[in-house]
Amino acid sequence: MDENKSKDLFKENQTHRERALLFDAIAKNIQSADLILKTGIDYKGFTSELDYVIKLKKTAIDGIIKNKNDFQTLRNITVTSVMLKELQTRVDLQLEKIQKNNLELSQIQSKIDSLTIKKALFILPKDSLRKSLYYERYSEMNSQVKKLNVRFKNAIDSISKLQILASKFKYNLQNDILETDNIRKNEFENLLHSDGQVFKASSNKMSFYDSFFYSFFKEFVILAFFISNHFNTLILMLLLAIALIIYLLFLKNKYKHEGLYNQIEFSKRIFKHPIACAILISFTIFNFFFVYPPFAFTALIWLISIIALNVVNKEYFNVKDKFIWRTFVLLILFTLYDNNILIHSVKEVFLILILAIVSAGFSFYNLKKNKKFLNPLFKYSLYTLIVFEIASVLFILIGQNYNLGKLLMVNGIITVLMYYLFSNAYRLLTDIINYSNFIRERNEENQLAINELEQISFKKTHNALFIICWIITVGKNSYFFHTLLDPVIDFFYERRTIGDINYSYDSIVVFFFIIFISVIIAKIVAFFTNSSIRTSDTNKKNKLGSWLILIQIAIFSIGISLAFISSGIPVDRLTIIISALGVGIGFGLQTLVNNLVSGLIIAFEKPVNIDDTIDIGGQTVKMKSIGIRSSVVATFDGADVIIPNGDLLSQHLTNWTLSNNKKRTDIAIGVAYGSNLQEVKALLEETLKNHSLVLQNPPPIIWFKEFNSSSIDIIIKFWVNHISMANDVKSDLIISIDKTFRDNHIEIPFPQQDIYIKQINSKESETQSDIS
Repeated sequence: MDENKSKDLFKENQTHRERALLFDAIAKNIQSADLILKTGIDYKGFTSELDYVIKLKKTAIDGIIKNKNDFQTLRNITVTSVMLKELQTRVDLQLEKIQKNNLELSQIQSKIDSLTIKKALFILPKDSLRKSLYYERYSEMNSQVKKLNVRFKNAIDSISKLQILASKFKYNLQNDILETDNIRKNEFENLLHSDGQVFKASSNKMSFYDSFFYSFFKEFVILAFFISNHFNTLILMLLLAIALIIYLLFLKNKYKHEGLYNQIEFSKRIFKHPIACAILISFTIFNFFFVYPPFAFTALIWLISIIALNVVNKEYFNVKDKFIWRTFVLLILFTLYDNNILIHSVKEVFLILILAIVSAGFSFYNLKKNKKFLNPLFKYSLYTLIVFEIASVLFILIGQNYNLGKLLMVNGIITVLMYYLFSNAYRLLTDIINYSNFIRERNEENQLAINELEQISFKKTHNALFIICWIITVGKNSYFFHTLLDPVIDFFYERRTIGDINYSYDSIVVFFFIIFISVIIAKIVAFFTNSSIRTSDTNKKNKLGSWLILIQIAIFSIGISLAFISSGIPVDRLTIIISALGVGIGFGLQTLVNNLVSGLIIAFEKPVNIDDTIDIGGQTVKMKSIGIRSSVVATFDGADVIIPNGDLLSQHLTNWTLSNNKKRTDIAIGVAYGSNLQEVKALLEETLKNHSLVLQNPPPIIWFKEFNSSSIDIIIKFWVNHISMANDVKSDLIISIDKTFRDNHIEIPFPQQDIYIKQINSKESETQSDIS
């Protein structure tokens, strides 16, 4: 009976503990659900957003699909198409947000439901006190769960309604996008046909100013949506600009530190205007990262780039170049303004004709007057502009073709803008690369001339690259460009499956791109932390030194982690890679791992540092760089020797500069017997004192060592401030000592032997013969 009672008591206590844990878990999940319900779902915000998007959609399709204008413009159709796609992206983001909230609610509801059906929750305690507490807690819990279920139901029903509304709107939006694309397709197919009476006012009853404000509102809305939907890419563009600014400032300081800055005669623009240079390069490059940008956004990027370009070249343009540049800037600004007008008007047609005639005439004037002095690529750009502008005038006046005329006029003037942006961005990038390579190779003791930095030329490959970039820029928002690029984008973003792994090609590209950027950053850090061997301050040591390995490892680790996260690869796949590495280490990577671990030991213990002078393998060398797997040392004969880190630690290594750069050197000398040793010592002390590079603290030492066979040997020991001076100082002192001894008639003997020839008489020789 006692045994059964003990078992029952144990079982009851166990059930009581389990029941208490269930009550606590349910209460905790109820609190989490309450917070999600209160803060997680913004029904009003989503409804307002959806109403706003519906209103904008009506504005977008007005005149294109609804209330069609009798005169359709390509710009208006293109802007409408881009705007509808941006609205679709906006709706997709909101649907994704709602779906996430719905998933969170479903998961926590499922968790609470699974807890409330546990058997232990419904077993009554036998103890009366426990039973009373149980009833009280169960009643409270049951009441909260019922109320929560009602709230869950209302929330999920509301989410379902929102999803239905959004899905229905998205379906209508997709139909409008398809219809707009079909209109675009028809307009492009009929691009060579007449648009009708281009000098006759349209029936939409919009004046030139009304069409401007209508266009301004539409372009502003699409610009705001585009920036919001592509905020991450914009941040990357700004980060690249900031990184370039920091890089250029460090590079400028490095040139000043090396004493080379004042030797540069021409291309100092990257040092004088680092902000403008960085903005011009970053904005020009990232303009190709936005697949279907609205022209308002592209125009904004170009305006900022024009300002940066003006700042960069204001000191390098001569009077003639400034006149050409400013005239084209004025034409470009009017062109950007005109290209943002979406509705046809007679005044705009005259504006197109004026811009086309003026730009073609000005280009023809420059080709005729300055043909010999113009850059070949610039001449080709002017020829292209003239052809486009003449064709624009002919199509408008003769063919009554407004759309094609405007398209040709805009793209002709934009060609010149592309030349200025691409050629200057290329030149600045080349300057940055050349200046970086120059200082790196100079630090490696390569003999380079400073005028090599000015040798920049445009090759055929660069011209071909310019043509490709021009084609992409000109045709980026055309219908045919979309038909070519859309399948490529779908191919890269399509989800594929291998086993239980989902992937897409864009995630693979992102993965390797981040790894590549990590490697570049690590190399840049190594470049700026590497001290020059030509520095005038010989006592200054590289304080980072071997800590650079840890910095590089940190950069690689962060890069790999970001690559896995950004590409969507599950982090748990790293265990597979680590397991594979473990097998590889067991089968034959011991040496590699030994070198890697030795690199970490060097980083933490720091037995050697960059620029240290060491003796290894019976040879004196200088540490040039310390890598993760191997290190590079430079011999004084000019050779670079790569030593695995494991070998560097396993050998007996003498580091002459570990604690300081001072070195003690000695000179052995002898004086002839009979010399005045007190005078010899005084002369040596004076010679050592007169040399500026011989340290007086600790003081030099002069020892008379021993009586040798032909001289009295003397040893001289002295300190120099840096090990690199030791041999030079020793050479100077030997010359000075020799001159001083000659002037004071003190002989420095050389080893000699006296030979005495003894004469032997005839008697002695006969006696010796008899004995033998």
